[in-house]
Amino acid sequence: MSKTNDDSLTAEERARVTSTRRFDLRRILGGLFVLYGLVVTVIGILNAASDSRQTGGIAINLWAGLAMLALGILFFVWDHFAPVPEDDILRSLERNDEEKKEGEGR
Repeated sequence: MSKTNDDSLTAEERARVTSTRRFDLRRILGGLFVLYGLVVTVIGILNAASDSRQTGGIAINLWAGLAMLALGILFFVWDHFAPVPEDDILRSLERNDEEKKEGEGR
């Protein structure tokens, strides 16, 4: 079952692929890194003098927040340019359905 053309998917298969991609780990991690990166960056901007005093002149919260933002954006870019192939998702979902059926038969 090699379906590479988007038009060859049924509505149910399209919905299952979309649902699976929505919860891709790269999106979840990217969102968390962006959220925490924003919080830490804002704290680093508002509290820069205190950070520099405690870390020997380095605005650690600012730099850590910017690094987290960059990493979160990198996860989103990775997910956008290298999505999980539809064939892999459908094959995995079919395998899971078969395993469920086998488990219910015992």
